[in-house]
Amino acid sequence: MNNTGFIFLSVAVTIILGCSASLTLGTNALRTAEVEQSLGQAERAQGEHVVSRFLALFRGLPFSRTLRRHLVSAGLAWDAAVTELSVTAAMVIVFMGARPLFGRIAGGALATCVPLVFFRWLQRRTAQRTEQFVSQLPEVSRVLSNGTSAGMSVERALDLAAKEVPEPAGVEIRRVVSQLAVGWSLDAALADLSERIPSRELNILIRTIVIQSRSGGTLVTALQDIARSLEDRKQLHREVRTAILGSAVSGYIVPVMGISCIVLLNLMKPGVLDDMATSFIGRLILIASFVCFGLGALLMRVVSRVEV
Repeated sequence: MNNTGFIFLSVAVTIILGCSASLTLGTNALRTAEVEQSLGQAERAQGEHVVSRFLALFRGLPFSRTLRRHLVSAGLAWDAAVTELSVTAAMVIVFMGARPLFGRIAGGALATCVPLVFFRWLQRRTAQRTEQFVSQLPEVSRVLSNGTSAGMSVERALDLAAKEVPEPAGVEIRRVVSQLAVGWSLDAALADLSERIPSRELNILIRTIVIQSRSGGTLVTALQDIARSLEDRKQLHREVRTAILGSAVSGYIVPVMGISCIVLLNLMKPGVLDDMATSFIGRLILIASFVCFGLGALLMRVVSRVEV
């Protein structure tokens, strides 16, 4: 009986000690994990802080502010600093990839084309968005006219237009309504819209709304006249674009031909561009070629650009 009680007592003590050890080890492991998690969070927070300060340095540059305006006009919610770093990284990748195949000169030319192509694409996207916005202005004018004729204020009519008109006009007008809701004046909100969407038609509509709002004139009649005028300009713009389509295509062909000639010349005789870059006359020929192709592309763009 004594032996049995001693056995039970030993087993109980063993179980208690085992549970205590398990709890102690578990508590220590949990504390260790919490400490490691805290250190990891602190390291991540510190790393994010360094990255944020680095990006903030880029955002403060004048070029970044200009790029930010272009991105907003294009309807892109991209960070200007991240976009700049991405374009720079793409230039380095293109140069490193093209240099072994085409040489330093052709590789540098191709790398230089990266920001040119990006900004041309950004301009094209902005122009398309602006053109789409302008094509919606007759509908915007009619909605504003209907709203004000029903007794709504200009602010309420703009809110109605933001709900009725699709993107991009609806998005931009909704931003104006949001600015008015947080205390912006009507003049300031519409002026900000004019900066985001550079358009003569939009400026006419904005000036009409501002002047009629200040003077208390008949806004309904003015908006109806503007809607008819914008519809006529829309039709005329469509006809002009069809007429100059060939010249616009030529404006893209000229720079492509220049780059193709450089790449083809280096493929036919590898290293010829590097050899030309080592002599004075060769440098002059290369510089003159780049200048001529650049002027040709610029002149084609100027000739094919017709404002209505």
